[in-house]
Amino acid sequence: MSAKITVIIYILICFEVGFLLLILPWYSAFWDENFFLYYVTNKLNAGWIPTLLTSGYAKGIVTGIGVLNILAGLLDVLKFRESVAALAALGNEETDIALSDNQPTGLPPQS
Repeated sequence: MSAKITVIIYILICFEVGFLLLILPWYSAFWDENFFLYYVTNKLNAGWIPTLLTSGYAKGIVTGIGVLNILAGLLDVLKFRESVAALAALGNEETDIALSDNQPTGLPPQS
C-alpha cells in the first residue's frame, strides 16, 4: 500500500514541477524581476547573469526541463504497476538487510 502511495506522490510531484517549469518562465513577473537574481548579480559583480537568465534561450531550456518532468510523470502513469512492484521489491530487500545480524561472513556471532 505504501508503495502505491509513494508512486502516486512521485507522479503528482513530476506533474506539478513540470507545469511550473513550463509556465513560470513565460508568464510570471517573478522571472524577470527576481530580487535574488539581482542580489547575487550585485554580490558577484556580474551584470551578464540577468541578461543570460532572462533570455529566450534560458527560458526555453527551463521549459524543456518542465516538459521532461511531465513526460516522466506520464511514463510512470503508464507503467504504474511495474513501478509499484519494483518499489515494493526494493522495500522487501531493505527489510531483509535490516533484519540480518550485520556480522561479516566468516566470523562467529557475538554473544
